[in-house]
Amino acid sequence: MDFINMIKQALDFSLPFLEQVPFLRAFLGLLLVFFLPGFAWTLIFFRQLTVIERAVLSFGLSIALVTLAVCALNLLLGVRISGLNTLLAIVVITVIPVIPYSILRLRKAGKFVSL
Repeated sequence: MDFINMIKQALDFSLPFLEQVPFLRAFLGLLLVFFLPGFAWTLIFFRQLTVIERAVLSFGLSIALVTLAVCALNLLLGVRISGLNTLLAIVVITVIPVIPYSILRLRKAGKFVSL
């Protein structure tokens, strides 16, 4: 639980700055909720998309993934729906596809050393 407390302290430090700049907070929130999770998953599952197709699909996937993740955490695991828990869920569902995508890119470039 110390890890969660460290994250909460970091957010408590940075959130007052975002409170002063509501446009930046709204932009980052929209980007984080409505675009990034879907974009990360389209990198893994859909390789031959144009930019417009990827953007549209990212929007739809993000809405579905974020909603399903938060509801599943609440209903199946009993995790309360709060700002911090939702943020952590969004970060996790965004980072999960980035790791294999990065490994594939490094392996393709010849810079990945397998054990």
